[in-house]
Order: sequence, then C-alpha cells, then structure tokens
Amino acid sequence: MKIILVDDEPLILEELEYLCGDVPGVEVVGSFTDPAAALECVKHKAVDFAFLDISMHGMSGLELLHALHGVQQNLQAAFVTAYDQYALEAYREDACDYLLKPFGLEEVRHALEKARRLLGEDRLERVEFRTFGRFDLFLNGHAVDFKSRKAKELLALLVLHKGGTVEMELAIETLWENEPFEEKVKVKFRKTCMTLRESLKARGLLWLLHSQRGRLNLECTGVSCDYFRLLEGDVEAARQFHGELMSEYSWTEPYLPGLERLACRLLGREDEICE
Repeated sequence: MKIILVDDEPLILEELEYLCGDVPGVEVVGSFTDPAAALECVKHKAVDFAFLDISMHGMSGLELLHALHGVQQNLQAAFVTAYDQYALEAYREDACDYLLKPFGLEEVRHALEKARRLLGEDRLERVEFRTFGRFDLFLNGHAVDFKSRKAKELLALLVLHKGGTVEMELAIETLWENEPFEEKVKVKFRKTCMTLRESLKARGLLWLLHSQRGRLNLECTGVSCDYFRLLEGDVEAARQFHGELMSEYSWTEPYLPGLERLACRLLGREDEICE
C-alpha cells in the first residue's frame, strides 16, 4: 500500500514515517510539510492512503483531503491532530480514522489496516487498459468516457509507449499526420492534452498522466494492461492476442508483426512466426 504523510511539524512526520516502517506492506512514497506539494505529488503518483494533519498553514487537512479526492477518488485517509473537536467533520469528509496526538504504533497500524480493508472492498478491479481489439480504459470494471475521440487516442498512444516519454512532435505526427508542424496544430495538441486531463480527473485518474513542457508519459504502476503483459512474456496474454492492437488506430499496425512473433514464441509455435 502506497501512502503519503502530511504535517507541518517535521518531528511528527519523522515519527509517522518511523512507525509506518514497522507495518508490513506499506511504502511511504512522500512526506510533506506543505499541503500543496502533497497535492501535486498525488497528481503524478498512485497513492492509496494519506495521514493528514488537520490544522496546517495555508490549507487545512480537511480541505486537502477534499482536493485529494478530486484527483484520486478512492484514496483513503486518516487525520492526525491534537484536537478532538474536528472528529465529526473528519468523518463527514470520508476519513477512515482519526488519531489523537500523542499516538503510537498500535494506532498507526489500526488506521492502516482499516484503510487496507476499505481498499480491498473498493478496488476489486483497479485501472485496466484493454488493447487487444479496440482500445478502452476501465475503472473498477466500468468503461471510462472521454470528452473527445482525440483525447482517447492520445491516451492510447501513451499506452503504446508503456511509460516512455511521448514528445509533442511525435504525438502530432501520429494523431495529425497530414498537418504541418505549425502553431495551429500545436494548439490542437495542447487542447487535446487539456481535454484528456479533464476526462481523467473526472474519474479520479489524473495520476495516470505525467506532463511537462510538451512531453507526456503514462504512469504504469498499479495498472493492468494486456499489451504490457504480452511484452513482459505472459503466456495467457499471448493466448488472448489475435493479431489486433487498438485496431481503430492505423498507427499501431507497424507493431503487429513483432507482437505476433512474440506471441508465437511464448506459445511454442515458432514455426508460425514467418508465415
């Protein structure tokens, strides 16, 4: 379980990190005294759980949790505070636990175990990309809708590159192949990026998308994808592959021969590779 810690008291952060280190299966992926920095982290990383101080400078823990849920709707959280008068408000904000300072290992472990149970119920299926045949993104078994076809196609291109960086020029060359690389098409690219962000944010999936100065890449941690499994040598994925990869997009066609050869090798049908 990937967690973050947010408290404007560095000593509390150190104590929390130390105690969390004694709980098996827990990885602290970020520790912050600045709530805004924590929110930025969750926009770019898959996070399951957060320990949040309620009273902080600039943004309260309650406000921060509301913002975090706007990015990752299934994220669980527990509040850490010296004041018990916020308890009711904390639970209204869907916090799974409330720790009063001073706290110890048992309180931390209890909060994490409670979150683990809730995540187990909420995430029977997490994030899944299906690429054999047509392309779709599923969240907990339900197809995700996109505000434009180009936004969905841009996400498909990022999936094809499996976490690798996709430069603006490559994206334009692929999605707008008949248009010159000029300002007009760059505006289309930026608008499509914005639309993709909006579509993902609406489902709490903004963490999937990393973007910086015309460069994009996909966060692949914690996602399921038939194409990824095939590349990693999964035999069951090889059985599921029938010569189609995101078939609505012609730019995937050059990848098909290599995938067919890989699938044949994995299935022990090397004699079919060159046929």
